[in-house]
Amino acid sequence: IDEDGMVIFHLASVMSGDGETDFDVCWRVNLEGTRNLLEVCRKRVGCKFIFASSGACFGERPEGPETDLTKFLPSTSYGMTKACCELMINDYTRRNFLDGRVARLPTVIPRPERNSGLPAAFSDVLREPLLGKDCVLNLPPDMPHAVCGYRVLVRNLLHLADLPAAAFADSTDRSMNLPCLSLTLQQLYEALQSLVPSARLGKVSYEPDVNLTAKLKTFHRNMLATRARSMGMVADSSAAAIAADFAAQYVDAGMLKDIVEIYEEPRHWMTFSNEHLRVFRVENAPGDTTLTHIHRVDSLYFFFSESQVQGTKWKEEPKDDVLQDGEVRYGDHGTSCTLIHKIHNKSRPVMMCLDVEFAGFHQEPPAKRPKMEPPSISPPLKLIKERPAVRVYTIDVAAGSSCSCALPFAKVLLVVHRGARIRGTLGECFVKAGDVFFREGPEEMKLEVLGSRRDLRLWVVELLY
Repeated sequence: IDEDGMVIFHLASVMSGDGETDFDVCWRVNLEGTRNLLEVCRKRVGCKFIFASSGACFGERPEGPETDLTKFLPSTSYGMTKACCELMINDYTRRNFLDGRVARLPTVIPRPERNSGLPAAFSDVLREPLLGKDCVLNLPPDMPHAVCGYRVLVRNLLHLADLPAAAFADSTDRSMNLPCLSLTLQQLYEALQSLVPSARLGKVSYEPDVNLTAKLKTFHRNMLATRARSMGMVADSSAAAIAADFAAQYVDAGMLKDIVEIYEEPRHWMTFSNEHLRVFRVENAPGDTTLTHIHRVDSLYFFFSESQVQGTKWKEEPKDDVLQDGEVRYGDHGTSCTLIHKIHNKSRPVMMCLDVEFAGFHQEPPAKRPKMEPPSISPPLKLIKERPAVRVYTIDVAAGSSCSCALPFAKVLLVVHRGARIRGTLGECFVKAGDVFFREGPEEMKLEVLGSRRDLRLWVVELLY
């Protein structure tokens, strides 16, 4: 750390198993080692310190999900050192020694190799069968545990580092749970079986260790990541997505079934869902290619970057396409025909879009859908697209100004294109590109953009069903 303004990702630590074996090494590496790094950053100016904490901090606690405010009473030395580091980083930040940001991690799976962590079975259940090896797991098949895949973890850590200071204006607390899934070993193995023919997989059996099971039950089981999600962090959409990603990247993509569902594709992260619609955030890194996946219902696609991509439809030749920032497309996949394709990002920026699926649109036969006449609207609402399921409008509010407008709609989805710190109907908060808000109306919406640097742009999606 030899320059001002550096961004440090501190991920190294002695894990839970080794930490229980050797307390002194755990203390020196996890606690004193972290303080050494903090002191070096303190001697510089403007450093960001991104720290990987753990749900092992929780320990003994009441029944129910672990929240951002759950008290720490760790049952391992590893968890104790992580909890201490969270407090240190908060204090170094309070004193303006550095800009600390702490991600409280679930268990990241699968690890490419065996490790000493107490929850190692949650990696073994995917890795070993994919390698064609039978494995005996030392935990019960039905014990839930909070997990995430490696792609989501890397994405969320980078996102945490990139957030502006305004995102932390509501609290001096710099620590938060990361989004995750609460899954059992049995659910993970069943997800793997849904992707890969059983004949190609090793078999799994269970011989639970009573002491290990009791210890691991004090770890994270179902971490609620309310704060992290409000800041734009995401979770894997399914156990199958975690398994498919590991198989494709580390083992053999040819093992997987030819076409995966959208919620099984590891770059499609579901950020919102109700009986009317589902929202997937899609981020495709430069040079990366999605798995071949299927779209079954009518969808809107909102694009947030200018990207050159290559799309390959099922059993067709690849075709180049240019996506524009602010572009909105409609796919009539349920009304006309399904779309089966994969996308390769040929450009430098991350290709980001929101895929909004109108699942509720297909629950009624077309003859029974009421005809929705266009409502009377006034500025700043501007109609830009109309399709059988939806109408799409825009609202623009300049930095430092405010507006009030009527939303004469029964159901509406607000999608943030350009974010800002706002106050009004949506509360006082920092909204970011890709944030969504589902509203039922009609209602009068008031928006005030705070500050003088960022303009606000919203897409307003009126549901016609």
